[in-house]
Amino acid sequence: MPKIILVRHGKTVWNAEGRYQGKMDIPLNEEGKEQARRAGEALKDFPVKAVYSSPLKRCFDTASEIAKHHDLEVNTEEGFKEIDHGEWEGLLASEVENKYPELYRLWKEKPSAVKMPGEGGESLQDVYNRAVKAFENVVSKHSDDELIVIVGHDATNKILMCYLLGTDLDKFWAFKQANCGITVLEYNPETKKVVVHVANATGHLGKDIDFEIQKSL
Repeated sequence: MPKIILVRHGKTVWNAEGRYQGKMDIPLNEEGKEQARRAGEALKDFPVKAVYSSPLKRCFDTASEIAKHHDLEVNTEEGFKEIDHGEWEGLLASEVENKYPELYRLWKEKPSAVKMPGEGGESLQDVYNRAVKAFENVVSKHSDDELIVIVGHDATNKILMCYLLGTDLDKFWAFKQANCGITVLEYNPETKKVVVHVANATGHLGKDIDFEIQKSL
C-alpha cells in the first residue's frame, strides 16, 4: 500500500488569534515558520518520494521546509485548499457565534448540515468532493512502496481522515489536527483499506504529550 504522511501547515497570526481563515492566504507567523522547520527536520530521514500541498502560502511554505531535505519540488493541488468560510472569514469564533448563533450551533453539533454563508461559502461535502478527488489522483501516481507527503489544512485534513476511515462527515470534530501535526498511514486505493501508524504527532515540536492532553480537557 502507498505510504502517506499527512501534515497540517504551521501556525499563522490568525490561528493564534482564533480567526476563521479558510481561503484567505494568511502566511506563517514566526512560530509557524519554526514549526515548519522542525517538521522538515523530523522527516528528513524518511524516504520521501514526493511532496504535495495546498497552493495557499501557509501550506506551501510548510511543504517547502519538508521538500528541501529530499531535493524535491512541491506539487500544488487545488483540491487540498482549506474550506471557504464565506462570511465567516476573518472573524473570531465569538463573533461568529454572536452573528450566526443557530448556524454556529449547527456547525458544532452537525457540521455536515452547514453550508458557510455568503458568496463562495462551502459545505463539508463540497470540500470532501474536491479533496478526495485530489487525494485519489495523487495516490494513483505512486507505487505501493513509495512514501509521499501531503500538507493541508485543518478542515481539509479532517475530511480526508473521515474519508480514509469510512466515517460520516459528522465525525469531523473527532479528529485533532495540530499545526504541523504529523499523521502517518498506509492506504490501499483498490480496497480502501487504511492502516494508521501515527496520528497527529507533535513530539518534534517539543510538545509534552501529558501537558497537551491536560490542556485539552
